[in-house]
Amino acid sequence: MNLTLLRTLTHNNGVYWAAFSHDGKRLATASLDNLVKLWNPATGEHTGTLKGHGDGVTFVEFLKDGRIVSASLDRTVRIWSAEGELKTTFSGHQQYLACAAVARNGSMVASGGFDATVRLYDPQSGEAGAVLSGHEGNVQAVAFSSDGKLLASGGDDLSIRLWNVEAKTLKAKLSGHAATVEALAYSPKDDQLVSGGADGFLRFWNSDGTVAASVPSRSSKVKSIGFSPDGRWLASGGTDGTIRVWNAGLRAEVAAREKAHINSVYGVAFSPDGGLLASASFDRTIKLWKLE
Repeated sequence: MNLTLLRTLTHNNGVYWAAFSHDGKRLATASLDNLVKLWNPATGEHTGTLKGHGDGVTFVEFLKDGRIVSASLDRTVRIWSAEGELKTTFSGHQQYLACAAVARNGSMVASGGFDATVRLYDPQSGEAGAVLSGHEGNVQAVAFSSDGKLLASGGDDLSIRLWNVEAKTLKAKLSGHAATVEALAYSPKDDQLVSGGADGFLRFWNSDGTVAASVPSRSSKVKSIGFSPDGRWLASGGTDGTIRVWNAGLRAEVAAREKAHINSVYGVAFSPDGGLLASASFDRTIKLWKLE
């Protein structure tokens, strides 16, 4: 596999996240410049900006109906119309909101913060849900299983916690990383959980909570991971600015771009057809790569 650079997009501060719309016609990027920018990934045209957050934006994602979810260090999660009009603001974290995730079916949004809590929100009703407590440090990553029934969270306490979303109870605590858990993702193919850590490892987890495999990422620290829509490929981004693509089933690297960025890669996202990969970096750029 080859990664061919198609274009580079920019913000005025570090970029934390990138997400494609469900039809692949839009790309949203979240930055420490307090903005969400919208782009046409086919042309690189800047098509809009979402303004309103009072601090850096750490996460952005599209709902299936085109609405946009953003989360910020200002401790809020916001829901925007497809046209970029602010519709709902959720709050509750007592310290920085560091990470968020949207259930694949759009039924729930989760956020994690430096107050060691995970919070749930209903983007349909506009109601804030449960507060999930138990972590003993900053929560740095959250991810929903494919059916939205499980939520994984991880962070500075080196643990991963699995929560029953409906019952809002802790199901399991997973241990294995030797440093902060920086990234989490569930495979859309078989719902295998994968984590990336500041210890430089990717860990693949069995359903019983044991480690199926620990794979050296060949980057000093793993900052981001993401699956292709078919679950075949896993992308990872590191603090060394390198992006890698792995065969998820074989757990083997199939492509890499060393020093793709000049700073940490905080977000990686595949397009819906799996043909493009977006990488978002603290170097203030988003790069679009063609997978060949």
